[in-house]
Amino acid sequence: MNIEIRQIQETDIQGFYDALCSVASEGIYLLTTTPPAYEKMVNFVRNNIAHNHAQFVAVLDGRVIGWADIIPLERNTMTHVGHLGMGVLSTFRGLGIGSKLLEKTITHAWEQQLTRLELEVFSDNAAAIKLYNKHHFQIEGVKKNARLYNNHYQDMTIMAQYHPN
Repeated sequence: MNIEIRQIQETDIQGFYDALCSVASEGIYLLTTTPPAYEKMVNFVRNNIAHNHAQFVAVLDGRVIGWADIIPLERNTMTHVGHLGMGVLSTFRGLGIGSKLLEKTITHAWEQQLTRLELEVFSDNAAAIKLYNKHHFQIEGVKKNARLYNNHYQDMTIMAQYHPN
């Protein structure tokens, strides 16, 4: 399997959106279960490309099968902070794709002068927490009952890492 990990391009927008829709529809990995409007995603990706933000995709035979992005926060006192979002299509999980995406995305985020990278992950997603620990994210806290989905509360674990000075 020849999977390419590279920075997102305009030609990847539909594939990225399709992958996002697929992972969101599972209802258990992303905060949303319904993706934003396609036009919003087009603007998101174009903005990331224009500003050289850390947004990478995993591509197999021309199909986007995963993504990771670390996007700087917009508040003027927090532009040193990047927030991580990622996902891998279900049939491609457990193959190291998420790890490869994180390596490239984190490296790029540091190169863009970010000094804090943060994320939120459902506390019951042990595989993701293990992956983030492997890539030097540390647990900073837990938000109890942060999400209510299908009459079930889920806690969110807050994780972060800091520039390796």
